[in-house]
Amino acid sequence: MKILVLGATGRTGRLFTRKALEQGHTVTAYVHNPDKARKLLGTHQNLTITPGSLEDAEQLAAASSGQDVMVSILGQKATVREFLHTTFMQERLPLIMETVVGAGVKHCVLMSAYGVGDTVRTASFPMRLVCKVIMRGIFTDRVKADALVAEYQPYISRAHPGRLTDKPGRGEVKVFNMASVERTQGIPTIAREDVANTLLTIAENPRNAGTDFLVTIGGATLRSPQK
Repeated sequence: MKILVLGATGRTGRLFTRKALEQGHTVTAYVHNPDKARKLLGTHQNLTITPGSLEDAEQLAAASSGQDVMVSILGQKATVREFLHTTFMQERLPLIMETVVGAGVKHCVLMSAYGVGDTVRTASFPMRLVCKVIMRGIFTDRVKADALVAEYQPYISRAHPGRLTDKPGRGEVKVFNMASVERTQGIPTIAREDVANTLLTIAENPRNAGTDFLVTIGGATLRSPQK
């Protein structure tokens, strides 16, 4: 499978890229700083590091051509300013989706966060405080960005992990269709390694397009089947 990765040099992105290469996939890392990417990702016969800006539709379209799936693991820096207010995803996601889908990519996997948008309805009270107070700027930005790309929803898979850690992965990830989740407990926490592995699993199946997923190592109360 040919995978275009945005955010390949981030902490989760580089784990994803390495895992995809280990599994035999061909990866194009579209990056702002190719020297940094080579240092962090190394070299591999199936890895292409392509320099470019997220604002450059022509370059991004060229990188997207011929790809089976696009995986976006873009994120903001964890600063007080970003927590309070940011427009990072609002400014970039619409152009990304228009360009990538326009280039023929039919499956786009986006790493979001648990508590963004409608997913907050399933969260515990402590988790709601995190979403609506501590990280309100970042979460509001993602909600607005999602609204701007609603027309591309049939092409999109969103992964909603909880709080990310740099601990080794546990390999006990549970993936739920968000539409089936009624409630979670506490503040879900998960290792970046586990998230990276799950993103690859989601990307490998084009039938996942159009679905939002909760990615967790904890449990979840599911909705009762409608009779």
